[in-house]
Amino acid sequence: MKLGTLAGVNRNLAVYSDTEDAINIEGVIKTKFEVMLNRSDPKSSNSYLKLKRFEAERKMDPGRKIVITNKSHNNFKPSNVTRKQMFTTKAEKEEKLQNKRTRLDADAVESMILRAFKKYQYISQKNLVAITEQPEAYLKTFLHKMCVYNQKAPHKNTWELKPEYRYYESTETAGPSEES
Repeated sequence: MKLGTLAGVNRNLAVYSDTEDAINIEGVIKTKFEVMLNRSDPKSSNSYLKLKRFEAERKMDPGRKIVITNKSHNNFKPSNVTRKQMFTTKAEKEEKLQNKRTRLDADAVESMILRAFKKYQYISQKNLVAITEQPEAYLKTFLHKMCVYNQKAPHKNTWELKPEYRYYESTETAGPSEES
């Protein structure tokens, strides 16, 4: 966009755009305002120059400044330690280590799972972890191998032994036997 006068537009100022093909008039300026300094009056020229100098300095001035103080501030530095970790005692840490679950061998875990399923046909994973006292991830490997996970009612979110591991007959196949 350029500002200029065009011949044939009654000597008025117009805003026009210049492209490779042609010059297009974007609009016409109806009122023009020009500020002329009175160079003969030193008071007005000095005050105007001061005003312009002040505006230029204000534009160059950054919004935020660094201020150096001699006063020390007691701000806490961030750390990776949580509040709970800061106030735990040695005894609590040792107790936590003692309560950690340790993995038993595979045969022992399988027998514990079978014993649990002798008492209950459907058991939740949380209860199996409590009964066997094994880590949840380790126990889950055995559950996928030996059990079926029920996702529908009435035994939703519980485990049941696979047919090859069951000690009881399923209700579907059990029934009166017909012998003649």
